[in-house]
Amino acid sequence: MPMPCYMSVKGKSQGDIEGSCTIKGHEKTIFVYELDHNVGIPTDSGSGLPTGKRIHYPLVITKELDKSSPKLQQALVTGELLTEVMLEFWHISPAGKEEKYYTVKLENAIVVKSEDYFPLTFLEESKPYRHMEKISFTYGKIIWTWVPDGIEAEDSWEAPKS
Repeated sequence: MPMPCYMSVKGKSQGDIEGSCTIKGHEKTIFVYELDHNVGIPTDSGSGLPTGKRIHYPLVITKELDKSSPKLQQALVTGELLTEVMLEFWHISPAGKEEKYYTVKLENAIVVKSEDYFPLTFLEESKPYRHMEKISFTYGKIIWTWVPDGIEAEDSWEAPKS
């Protein structure tokens, strides 16, 4: 079973946007239940060869409504630049301890979409679900890091790739 990841956000105007997480070691972060992100290169359907520049689609996270929600909404409606959005992925090590193994860092991000939802409340199978929201970010730069070995990859809209 995958563990959730934890997100921290720094806004240019609002500063640190704290979440409501109270899990020891992750206090004040935003508890992320789901992440969806795609990067691709357009290709010719016949040859499979690239036909254009890479495309970074918005990074979308799913979270519970919490104290960060109004601030993320404020960032959306004002177009506030988020200087850093950090996602930290954790798992249980062979020694049985929680350890950070992967990070995704967005620089110069903006919130481009917010979607609040909850399932049909009268259905029995919906009882465990809470009031949730999906937040979509675009960004100027992304850095992926495999923490145990310090392996990094990055991409920036400002940096042309051949």
